[in-house]
Formats: sequence, structure tokens, C-alpha cells
Amino acid sequence: MITVLAATTIQAQAPEDEKVYKVGGAVSRPRVISKVEAEYTPEALKAGRQGSVILQVVVTPDGEASDIHVLRSPGFGLDEKAVEAVKQWTFQPATKYGNPVAMKINVQVDFHLYK
Repeated sequence: MITVLAATTIQAQAPEDEKVYKVGGAVSRPRVISKVEAEYTPEALKAGRQGSVILQVVVTPDGEASDIHVLRSPGFGLDEKAVEAVKQWTFQPATKYGNPVAMKINVQVDFHLYK
């Protein structure tokens, strides 16, 4: 299961079109349009490792995932697999007054051996 957690913000000292926004007022959050499921690593499977990877992602005005950072990982290479998958996602970008803008969000990618 993949869950978009909460939108966050950063302080940006950039021109208006380069800012990274937070939800509120006239700014809406991005939404996942298509996603690629993350794959298990052989090491994680062998160890029976499960858990969640939390990623910090900037969704660009073009709806792409960029500037991805791992905030939490269960290890065994699952963080790399989560990043690989999220890089392939497409988003409906955040908007401000109807115009696409960049937004930093946290994304949770869950790894479970049993469904």
C-alpha cells in the first residue's frame, strides 16, 4: 500500500515561479495519477523484512517527483527500491489559483510480505 502522508513546506528565497508551497488558502495538494509499485530486494525477502519507507518528495509543476530524500527506512535496500518506484510516478501537481506549483510532500511506501 502506498500512501501520500502530509504536505509540508520549506522556506524558499526564490522567484514566485520557483517556490515550493504548502497546502492552504488558494493552494491545493498534488494527487497521484499513476504509480509503479516498489519491488522487494532479495535481501529483504530472505530476511523476511517488512516495513515502511518514508520519502520526502518535491512534486514539480510538471507533475514529476524530484528532489527525493529518504526520511525513514527498514533497510535491506528497500529505500532504494522505493525511490526507484516513486521516480516513475506521475502526479497532478499542486495548484495555486489554478496554476501548477511545486510542493514538498511526504510519501509512505509500505513493504509487506503477506497481503
